[in-house]
Amino acid sequence: MLSSRRRNERPDGPFYMERGWISSAIFLAFLLVMALVAFMADSGNATLAAGSRDALAKVQGPLSPGDPQHVRNKRSGRPHNCRTNDDDSKVPTARPHDLRWRKLVAVMVPTLPDAGPTHVDPTMWWCFAHTPMGAILAAHIIPIEIGGPDWRTAVEQQVVSGKARDRLVARRIAVDTADPAQSAAGRFAGFSVRTYSAETADIRLLMTDPLGGYLSTSVSLRWREGDWKVSPQTDGSLYAAAVKTEPNGFVVWGG
Repeated sequence: MLSSRRRNERPDGPFYMERGWISSAIFLAFLLVMALVAFMADSGNATLAAGSRDALAKVQGPLSPGDPQHVRNKRSGRPHNCRTNDDDSKVPTARPHDLRWRKLVAVMVPTLPDAGPTHVDPTMWWCFAHTPMGAILAAHIIPIEIGGPDWRTAVEQQVVSGKARDRLVARRIAVDTADPAQSAAGRFAGFSVRTYSAETADIRLLMTDPLGGYLSTSVSLRWREGDWKVSPQTDGSLYAAAVKTEPNGFVVWGG
């Protein structure tokens, strides 16, 4: 389904024709399928919560609720080894000059040296700046992690706990045995900040539509346990419903 390219190979032409970007488009289709998984019956909140606890029982890390590893600073709430530049509280209006695209699972995602993620571990990318740009990057990256093989690690530490997360876990388990669509859903093309505060953020994502034009969706986040975490929709979806849109009003990532 997904192909890789040699590290030193730089194809000619626009960035969105590179194999990594094509793979991203296919993989984003998988995430949209995951967001649309429907259940034949509602098992009830108690059953969903029990299933979520069982699925995440063996997962633990620096961002786990309750700080079970005792690694977070009591004053800042951040893990001791998580450091970012949190000085820039302005909503970005242009593409950052030090933007770097990196492949996560099978998707090209934006990263920045100061805004994060400053920890790129084998099972989780984390430690985002407590700034609008940090929230923007987290909105791109965390949902992609949940589409990968180590999704339990990301869900337990990077998704706000509660009934919505329980539904997300049930959806993700169901997708483990599903056959995702093989058509491209788009690639990341830009962003805008709908709302932002020190505790919450709502980030709009711009994606290309393979049939032409653009699609937009949004991701909600909360600042918890010293880092940005995704706050799922009430039905457990990571993204709001995608709609056709124009790039006006978005900051375009470019190549």
